[in-house]
This record gives sequence, C-alpha cells and structure tokens, in this order.
Amino acid sequence: MMDVSKRIESLEAISAIKDLKFKYWKACDTKKPIAVLKCFHTDKVEIDFEDFGIFHSAQDMVEKYQINSCHDHLIENHLGKNPVIGLLSNNEANGFWAMSYSLIDTKKKFTLNIQGTYKDLYVKNDSGDWLIKESMFKKTSAFYRSLSPYHCSQPRIARSLGYKNTV
Repeated sequence: MMDVSKRIESLEAISAIKDLKFKYWKACDTKKPIAVLKCFHTDKVEIDFEDFGIFHSAQDMVEKYQINSCHDHLIENHLGKNPVIGLLSNNEANGFWAMSYSLIDTKKKFTLNIQGTYKDLYVKNDSGDWLIKESMFKKTSAFYRSLSPYHCSQPRIARSLGYKNTV
C-alpha cells in the first residue's frame, strides 16, 4: 500500500493533468492559439488528429488550427469526459478520454457533432508543469446537419446563452 504522501502526490498529478486537458480544450474553443501551444511539450511531439492531420511539432498543429479554426463564424465546444489517467512515473503519465465535439458554422450554415476518444502521453517539464507529449484522437461517430432554410426552417444560432447573442 502506498504511503499517504505518495497517494497525495499521485492525486495532485492526476488533477493537474485533468486541468491541463481542460485548459487545452478551453483554449481551442475560445480561439487562443498561444494558449493551445502552451499545453504541449516544447520538444518533438506526436499528434494524430485523423482528418485534421498528423504533426511532429505542436507549432505546426497550432498554425493549421489558427488558419482553419480561429474565425468568429465557427462556434466550437469540446467536452471531455470519463478520463482514465495512469501515472507511469513521477514525470510521465498516460490518459484516455472520451470526447464530444460540436461545431456550428454560422457562415456555411451547418453543424457538426463528433464523438471519439483521445489517447495521450503527458510529461512533466523542469518547472514541474504537466504538458502533452503525444495525443491521438480517434473518431467513433460524426453527424453533419445543414442549417440552410431548405433543410431547417428559421434556425436560431446562439453564440452564448449568457449573453443571448444570436447570429
């Protein structure tokens, strides 16, 4: 049985990794590429996001994200759930997440919903911060729906329920 200090250290590491993944998804949803980049290890990384691409540099992935996703007409929401975090050592952990992603494109008038899983490898840097070293997303389902007047009568698309902005 682990002593109390080791158990607390493990729980703190798992909590920090969950916070990191939340920060990553929140940065993606709020269109903050610098914050997205800060979630990744600065050395070589392995990123496989299926349709979005395979990358060996977080900078390359963030540049593509900036070109394709950082637009006001794209409303995105990543919802991670059911994390399973395994500590491999004091400085390395793996993670498995279920994820639901929704996109509303107010310009092209469509919605996209994707379900899938993330499998990640996390490492702790010299400052003691956990960072993503490897990330692989595998889609399990996708649903596309047109919001054109021909397919959906008078759609109302809200950017934020808190501000009641309608596009």
